[in-house]
Order: sequence, then structure tokens, then C-alpha cells
Amino acid sequence: LNFYHSRNSMIICCISDTHGQHNQLDLSQYPADVLVHAGDWTKGRDIAFVETEEFLSWFEDQPFKHKLLIAGNHELTVERHNKFFYELLESYPSITYLQDSAVTIEGINFYGSPYSNEFYNWAFMGNEVKLSKVWAKIPEDTDVLITHGPAYGTHDLVKNAYGRDPHVGSTSLANRKKMLSNLKLHVSGHIHEAAGQSEINYINVCASVLNEKYQLVNNPIVVTI
Repeated sequence: LNFYHSRNSMIICCISDTHGQHNQLDLSQYPADVLVHAGDWTKGRDIAFVETEEFLSWFEDQPFKHKLLIAGNHELTVERHNKFFYELLESYPSITYLQDSAVTIEGINFYGSPYSNEFYNWAFMGNEVKLSKVWAKIPEDTDVLITHGPAYGTHDLVKNAYGRDPHVGSTSLANRKKMLSNLKLHVSGHIHEAAGQSEINYINVCASVLNEKYQLVNNPIVVTI
């Protein structure tokens, strides 16, 4: 996929972990060139098919020229009913869905992956051996990386680690990011309490709009690269 023309900068609106509460967001307040959703649009397993169709309809209607979407660990419908999901996507042509794949928009290289570290029996998860193979697919010329799970040490701090390391991000992703010389922005989600923005060498964002109690308290994060 390639939507190319040269430009000096790009504005990106980042959200994730809406968990069925997307209708409460007014994204018209956050004008940008690209809308990114970093996964977990569904809330429950029982109604996930209905939630997915309703979410895609909402996402399609958002006032952005480009809309990029990845799945998260709650998207069991995508992982286990992939054919259904891709057939459904055909009805929403303005949405670009990335699953370990890339797209170039106006000269900026985006790459998206739904994976995160193992946590119970959810979707798109793996141990570091599996994840290292997933992250190895990320092209070295990636400008904007979108992953549902964070990299170790960056927006991955949980409040209750049950006696374990409170940093729950992927160490192999952190290592892979060091090899991406063009990286300007990494958007992740998954760890609700780690929502926010930081910048060391490039911009890191945890775009969860919900807190750890699943309350919609965080605003979308808008960045310019």
C-alpha cells in the first residue's frame, strides 16, 4: 500500500483501548492527517462480533484523511475468525488495517502489529522467543511503529505487578526498536495506567483513553512528526 507525496510534517491523532466506549469520543476536536487506533476496540467475548461491526462503522465515519487500525489482545474475533473480519473490512474502505504489515502514507512508513506479552488466554500474545520473531518483521526504515503491547521500559509500568517486575513490556521489542534508525514515533496501548507521552530520541505514546478501571478519562494524544 502506498499513499505517497512529499511533505515536511505529519500530524497524527493516537487512541487505543476504547473497549466499546468509542462513541463517547469526539475526535473532531483533534484535527490530524492520520488517526491511529492501537488496538482493543472490543470489550467482551460474548458480543465481540457485534462490537467489531459497530466499531468499524464508527471508525470509518471519523473525519480523518487516513485511518490506521491494529488489533489488540481483546480482538479474539480477529485472531480466531480472520476470514470473517477481513470480509467485514471490505465494507469500510477508508480503514487501513495493519497486522504485521506496513503502509506508506505521504512519504511516512508505518508498520503495525497486534502482539503483546503473554497474559492469560487472550489474542495475539506470545513469549519473548515468539515475539522476537514477530518484531524481526518490522522493516528497518519504519518511521511510525504501532504495536498493541509496549516495549520494555517505555509506558509499560503497571500499578499491581503481583510481586513480579512492574515493567511488563517486551524486551525483544525494546531491542528491535534500537535497530530502527528512522523511528520517529512508537504508538502502543494495552497498559491503561501507563497512558501518556514521552520523548527520548523519538516520541513514545501509550494511547489508552481508558484508565485501569476502564473509565474514559484520557484524551487522545496528538503528535507532529
